[in-house]
Amino acid sequence: MARDRRVARTREAIRRAYFALLKQKGDEKVTVAEIAREADIDRKTFYLHYDSTDAIIREFAEEKTKELLLRLTLRSFFLLRFDRKIFVEEASRMLEENIDLARMIAVNANMQFFWDQLEDTAVERLTEIYGRHSDSPVSDLKIRVTFFVAGAAAVYKRWLRGEIDCSATELGDRVSALAYTGFQGLMGD
Repeated sequence: MARDRRVARTREAIRRAYFALLKQKGDEKVTVAEIAREADIDRKTFYLHYDSTDAIIREFAEEKTKELLLRLTLRSFFLLRFDRKIFVEEASRMLEENIDLARMIAVNANMQFFWDQLEDTAVERLTEIYGRHSDSPVSDLKIRVTFFVAGAAAVYKRWLRGEIDCSATELGDRVSALAYTGFQGLMGD
């Protein structure tokens, strides 16, 4: 038990150090040596927990995707037909909790793999979840889920970079409305 807490504390220190350095350095690559110095560990300890700096972001993206899906699950989102209000509330709340980091990742060209990881995890999990409630072949469902996730991620990245002017809640409402109405929603009423 004590070992698990120690491992968790070390991983958290590594993550905090990495994100602090990302914020400080912007588009410059953050090295393992810098993270180790900032986290007050040695490089060997870093490699006991992660195989690369990219692994930190991959883990973070996977955690946040799973966290959002859990929040939606706890509110029965996947059992209902598609309650846009639940999606908007939870996505907006989670985004606001991580807004500084999300903005930093959105403007950093070296962080595209974060979005790729986020999208891959979301597509995998949503296809699995909706596959249980759908008669569609998995391949068709995966195409639809991929289309929605990629589009939503692109819109959120632009919003985080300041290219779209509205609140997180307004954005979530617009994205979920489009997902709900499909292509016909583009044409308006």
